[in-house]
Amino acid sequence: MVLLNVLVYSGPGIGPNAYAYLIRTLRQFLSHRYAIIPVEPETLRKEPWESKAAMLVMPGGRDLPYVASMNGEINRRIKAWVQSGGRYLGFCAGGYYGSGRCEFEPGTAMEVVGDRELALFPGTCLGCAYPGYNYKTEDGARAAEVAVDRSAFGISQSTWKDDPDRVRIYYNGGGYFLTDEFLGKQSAEGSDVAVLVRYASDVSDPRDRSKRVANAPAVISCKVGSGMAVLSGLHPEYAWDFLAPSSYTQPYNQQLVQLLRSHDAYRRRLLGAIFAHMRIDVDPDALLDEVASEHSMRIPAATPTFIAPARVSGVAPVATTMYALNSAATTRGEIKVAGVSDMVLQDAEDIHITNACPGDGSRRVSREYQQAVFAPLSPSAAAMRDSAQLVDGGKVDRSHSMLVLCTQDTLPDTKETPRFDMKLAIKYMQEVKAHTAGSWLMYSDTTGSTQTFLEKNSRLQALLPNGTVNVATIQLAGRGRGRNAWVSPVGCLQFTMLLRHPHLKQAPVVMLQYLIALSVVEAIKALPGYEGIPLRLKWPNDLYAALPPSDTSADSSDGSDGSEASFVKIGGVLVSSSFKANEFTLLLGCGVNVANPLPTTSINRLIHQHNLRTGAKLAPISMERALALITAKFEEFYRQFLLHGFEPFLKRYYGNWLHTGQTVTLVDQGRERAKITGLCPTAGLLQVRSIDNPGRTYDLQPDGNSFDMLQGLISRKA
Repeated sequence: MVLLNVLVYSGPGIGPNAYAYLIRTLRQFLSHRYAIIPVEPETLRKEPWESKAAMLVMPGGRDLPYVASMNGEINRRIKAWVQSGGRYLGFCAGGYYGSGRCEFEPGTAMEVVGDRELALFPGTCLGCAYPGYNYKTEDGARAAEVAVDRSAFGISQSTWKDDPDRVRIYYNGGGYFLTDEFLGKQSAEGSDVAVLVRYASDVSDPRDRSKRVANAPAVISCKVGSGMAVLSGLHPEYAWDFLAPSSYTQPYNQQLVQLLRSHDAYRRRLLGAIFAHMRIDVDPDALLDEVASEHSMRIPAATPTFIAPARVSGVAPVATTMYALNSAATTRGEIKVAGVSDMVLQDAEDIHITNACPGDGSRRVSREYQQAVFAPLSPSAAAMRDSAQLVDGGKVDRSHSMLVLCTQDTLPDTKETPRFDMKLAIKYMQEVKAHTAGSWLMYSDTTGSTQTFLEKNSRLQALLPNGTVNVATIQLAGRGRGRNAWVSPVGCLQFTMLLRHPHLKQAPVVMLQYLIALSVVEAIKALPGYEGIPLRLKWPNDLYAALPPSDTSADSSDGSDGSEASFVKIGGVLVSSSFKANEFTLLLGCGVNVANPLPTTSINRLIHQHNLRTGAKLAPISMERALALITAKFEEFYRQFLLHGFEPFLKRYYGNWLHTGQTVTLVDQGRERAKITGLCPTAGLLQVRSIDNPGRTYDLQPDGNSFDMLQGLISRKA
């Protein structure tokens, strides 16, 4: 099974800064392959998260609320998961929490002392390693000098380049770990603890500050059954440019930011080595020397969204939409750029609307105007913004976007949008006949989320023609079902289509998520020769691929011997809706791996494997062609759906789904075993029949249940 999820605890006790900085760092290092997903205690308690999690990360904060929220069932599940091969990473409070005993500032007003039941490290975490900690200030912070034991990581020595053995890492309130080796004791039988990093100097004993402590373990690795826990008293996830120099006023930390900046490349390679030690794949770009030259957290900037007519025909409809969009920008903006009239549509965000600059070979948006609209946030501000959006939709500062109106003659060329060719996409869309789906095409190289942009900007949404498709190459906050994130590497086709759907009894709106998912699979398989490409559907709205036994492109952790085909997720569908005046306004979001081999596999990888097995010479499919095929197939199906509902599609749907005759366990029905019998064509319910009581049937709602298909578990969502 391919493990895609890096879970980050987001419940009671997290430090807001520690959590925000952790999320941003994990994205920098891991989002090329993993989904970075915040999880609350209820999710860890009730949902079957274990089978898809590559790592669970506990951020800095306060240990006691962690105890109150997770003692009992959650800790039992975490420990069992780690013992069976899971990976736990705890920073600061997460390091205290993962130890068998926490001793924080014993004998002081801040004392927190007690045993901990998770106990991935059976010994004690004793802190603070340095005096001066204050919950309300940065007085306890230091650019701690630490000694790295490279030989303990079990990775290639080339990882370290020419880095020094001693590096500076942000510290504030963490402890050190009383390992048997540190205490001079013989290790207990079965104990397997390695010290990766030690504090180099200045550490004192929290039980008696007059005593200096040498070589105190700062980061340890513990083998736990088949799994691993890495616990850290340091914050290697903190970059220098998260921090404000004015916050550090003590003699020992006034130079903190400068010291961390000078050691930032070493910090990143140390963090990368920790991930590699844990068998977590790291984006090589996060480890480059030159990243530190300007900003240690290379934050991708959002880019303009270009919009142009694609399948719509006729001068009047095009002119009407162009006029409506231009007329909606009624507020004069504050940006002063020569030759630009800055006009803004004030929606959920300020949308700067402009017309594409004409002329062969010209940029459609001047660099000066683009840079002024998308003035970069500082890394710390961006981290706080993103974490607020991730945790609970928290209130964030007003943001800006740009909408560039293009005609067929002013479309951007591939110098301006090198990762998606709008001209080619529109050419394909006009060749593959359709009218509504893909009527207009929007494209941004980098955006927050194609779905969120249309969903939150309701004034803009109302102006867009039915069938408008919004495409992006990179989504900074891609969305999946519920609170899931969506991994969006280059090569993944990501789009959201606006659909206005009439309230018709014979065409229930709930079935459209199934129709769009079916359209993706059938659009590829309908091509001559591509019928055997092993694309599948998982209830309710995931796209899967059947990997042949010989394909080792994906990281498989299911313990299989490779003699049987395995299934991996390559896409998914997300639908949001509103209802007014007897009409639904739907945003049909879709992400599907077309050309990226990671994190699982892609359509083009499947085509390549098919060619190797059969001797065929099927061509790979470009992003632009895939978009044209999928939207055209959806329109073909949608026209039938309006008249006859989903019933005519059931046979085709069953021919592609993974669940025919599958036996599942209903967790919330006393783990009753049941067999899947079908899909309700009017309500989208998964229909199952009890094996133990054949007369009993269940109808399961897609939004009310979590389906761990590969484990055969269905449980009520938290």
